Amino acid sequence: MRISGRTVAPALITATLLALQATSAAAAPAVPSDAAAAAGWAGRQLKDGDHVEGDFGADPGLTADVVLALSATHTGRGETTAATDWLAAHAESYLTGDTPGDIYAGSLAKLALVAEAGHRDPGAFAGRDLIAQLNSRMQPSGRFTDRATFGGTEVNDYSNTLTQSLALIALERDGGAVPGAAVDFLLAGQCADGGFPVFFPETPAECDADADGTGMVVQALLAVGNEDAAAGKALDWLEKKQGKDGGFAGTGPTAVVNANSTALATQALRAGGRGAAADKGADWLRGRQVGCEGAAKDRGAVGYQEAKADGNALRATVQAVTALSGISYATVDGTGATEGLAAVECSSPSPTASDSAGASPTPTGEPTEPGGSATPTDSPVPSATVTPTPSATTPAPAGSTSPGGTGGSGGTGGALASTGTSALPLAVSSAALIAVGAAAVVAVRRRRSPGTGA
Repeated sequence: MRISGRTVAPALITATLLALQATSAAAAPAVPSDAAAAAGWAGRQLKDGDHVEGDFGADPGLTADVVLALSATHTGRGETTAATDWLAAHAESYLTGDTPGDIYAGSLAKLALVAEAGHRDPGAFAGRDLIAQLNSRMQPSGRFTDRATFGGTEVNDYSNTLTQSLALIALERDGGAVPGAAVDFLLAGQCADGGFPVFFPETPAECDADADGTGMVVQALLAVGNEDAAAGKALDWLEKKQGKDGGFAGTGPTAVVNANSTALATQALRAGGRGAAADKGADWLRGRQVGCEGAAKDRGAVGYQEAKADGNALRATVQAVTALSGISYATVDGTGATEGLAAVECSSPSPTASDSAGASPTPTGEPTEPGGSATPTDSPVPSATVTPTPSATTPAPAGSTSPGGTGGSGGTGGALASTGTSALPLAVSSAALIAVGAAAVVAVRRRRSPGTGA
């Protein structure tokens, strides 16, 4: 019997459409946020898939920042585990600067935060009780200090408000009592205008408020609670200092509008409920993210001032991730992380795009202060999707602890043009920063500088 096409066509079309809709709903790829794209790029900079390598060797501080960035976006579970294991294996070098008997409070605090974000016990990490050691560095004044001798007899201390803030956050997250003296010491450093400095001033008149310092201190004060008045004044200061374009500048060597200062300030604003200002800061960071106009290996990176993956980009990117994720260091948590690193996939090839999916090694010299202020590109870019890809290990990416960090080779930038809906919204539960011990010897060995991580 011959069946007429007109008889089956409506039913066939209906069934086909329903099947396509079901298939589309089931197979449509989840498109992570710009934060996940940035974290994915950072994860691909890990040498051997487990650590950052810089000009002077392995960089555990920046490795910890990458772990926190991946934890903030709940991606790269394999890389997070491998890098955390690597940090445990190299904890002695990180905490002592390779000088037996020396100890850096900021490194203790950051390593404890990495353990807490990964639900490992900071009281038994790498055979150490990081919490007990951190508490032992608190002086009667309430200040957490370093013991840096470099093998000599003189004891040096390079701790600052970033160190103090990280210590309070790590202790609060551990669940024990946060020493009131430590909180009081931090509060005593607030400048008359409401902001906080990076370096503790000798006298109140020398207090020089800074976006980096204020951004970290606010996160610490909100974490320990009962300090709303001081935090509110600091948040007011940040809103007054924010540029019309949403960016922030630091002080001293970071006294230009940059991604690191903007990221820390944006985290604080978000944590403090200043949503409109936080949105402006996040938009500024997105304007410095390499998109489809950049080489494939650079896409997702956030530049220090411009949308390019230069020698400053890795530090800028990992700190931007936490801000773009909409969380603070007090809440970053890697629970439920998925395998694989997110990647930006463009719908059409860019004239400058590379066929390489991973970052190529890029030697970096001593970073110089970037000049000028970048503005978001207004030029159209090809549409892109950000999709999870299998983990990629790249050969010896550059690593440095300059104010802007490190990254892969340069590439042209452009706003990241993502399509689809995010499976990792910006408000999910970030370069973290800051175990500071910027002594001359440590500065050469670890490439530390004010306002950056250890």
